[in-house]
Amino acid sequence: MFLSKHSNGTYYLFYFNEQGKRKRVSTHCQYKTDALRFLQSFKRDEYERCKKAKHKLLSEFKRDFLLYASTNFSKGTVAIYETALRNFQEFTGDLPLASYTPQHFDEYKGQRLKAIKPVTVNIELRTLRAFFNTAARWKLLESNPFKIQLVKVPENRPTFLTRIEFQKLLSVIEENWLKQIIVFAVSTGLRRGELVNLKWNSIDLSRKLLYIESTPTFRTKAGRMRIIPLNDTSLYLLQSRQGKDASGYVFSLNGKPIFADWITHLFKRYVRAANLSNQDIHFHSLRHSFASWLAQDGTSVYVIKDLLGHSDVKTTQIYSHLQPESLHSEVNKISVSMN
Repeated sequence: MFLSKHSNGTYYLFYFNEQGKRKRVSTHCQYKTDALRFLQSFKRDEYERCKKAKHKLLSEFKRDFLLYASTNFSKGTVAIYETALRNFQEFTGDLPLASYTPQHFDEYKGQRLKAIKPVTVNIELRTLRAFFNTAARWKLLESNPFKIQLVKVPENRPTFLTRIEFQKLLSVIEENWLKQIIVFAVSTGLRRGELVNLKWNSIDLSRKLLYIESTPTFRTKAGRMRIIPLNDTSLYLLQSRQGKDASGYVFSLNGKPIFADWITHLFKRYVRAANLSNQDIHFHSLRHSFASWLAQDGTSVYVIKDLLGHSDVKTTQIYSHLQPESLHSEVNKISVSMN
């Protein structure tokens, strides 16, 4: 650790981090006595930070992080963090944060690939990367030790229902409230959590609009709000339910919110009962069906992106393969004479 005066007259402090890399920080001082005071202060702060990080256990930071996550992320995202961190701690043990290296993540990745699907492994790895990023941002680590590659996963087409399969599924559902939720889901592209937390004060029937936004009891994915135009089917369904109970929720059962897991359980039961050719269909497939039907009818992938609330069009590109016929009119705009 040493001071060096730059050509602009400012002293800079050079030091080596925990990974042995040389770093530089400006003292913002042009007099050596001031720069030396900065050096002493930096040494004290660095010592305290390293001491704190060296002894901070994974379990201790996990507790602090999950408290932070509970007020900044959705319940679903918090649950993913809880699962991933629990599995990681069980595998590595409760070690100090500063002792984790890329080797821990490589070994964990290999172990998890033996137990779960590659897509799920990547979800856990991305979660761990974000977790340790926060530790670095909070100055508990010099840098994030997560320096490994995610699992390469072949791109899969979205699992969705054809219109015929959807009608077949509806025909076996006994509960009218569930049938309405399913129809509304495929008409709006809402996520399961968005459906069960949807309240009447987020709907403007006169303008035929639905607002997906965070509330004190529900946080949208990434905290973003989006506006969805209601089609005739979803509008009619809402009008038929308006004023049915005083719970404030659009979809409720006996005046109480409906558990999301119960909807998932019933949905899978009816997928089996309908004897659909693809038994991998799940409730989220209704969201895929919404997007896929729009793509098949020639809707722009950018419009679908906005309706689904994706932050990046790359996420929506999985539906682009469903509209190759609609691209003919576009490529035919290029006309070249052979003469």
